[in-house]
Amino acid sequence: MIKKLNQIFFKGLILILPISLTFYLLFWISVKVESLFGSIILWAVGQEFYFPGTGIILTILVIFLVGLMAHSYVTGPIFRWFTGQMEKFPLIKAIYNPLKDLMALIPGRGQETAGNQRVVLVPYAGVQVLGMVTREKLDELNRPDLISVYVPFGYMLGGMTLLVPRDQVQKVDMPVDQALKLSVTAWIKAREEK
Repeated sequence: MIKKLNQIFFKGLILILPISLTFYLLFWISVKVESLFGSIILWAVGQEFYFPGTGIILTILVIFLVGLMAHSYVTGPIFRWFTGQMEKFPLIKAIYNPLKDLMALIPGRGQETAGNQRVVLVPYAGVQVLGMVTREKLDELNRPDLISVYVPFGYMLGGMTLLVPRDQVQKVDMPVDQALKLSVTAWIKAREEK
């Protein structure tokens, strides 16, 4: 009887926990975004034109407009110059450069990063691990035989970078976004539902 009750309880927990954490995370992000831009809108247009959610709409609009301006032939060079300047300041570049490099792992960011992104299997401690090639040439080390492979950890933010001999890397025919999803979820969900 107790065993059956435990099974029912844990089935409910397994169903409820991911759903509630997803909605909680979305709610938390929405509240933070709304508090950031909502107060500015409230101050600028007044109470009669403000409604809850205006800050979220403005945030999405600003992100889209920045992307549009960065993609433009006219304003694109200004954005590239600005980001180039950010890479030169000591404190700023220590934060900005790693975040920019992390964003390069996200698929679909453009042709400049798509060529480097491929999924591979590499040997590690007597087993094979799934990773993504992040750099084909390591000029800083003067080792043309090595490539850089990022291996994400399951169920946590982070991973490790392995410098692997090129001839020990085995290409895997899998999109980068699927490999990231599988790695982060520890391969629990193996196939996409159609």
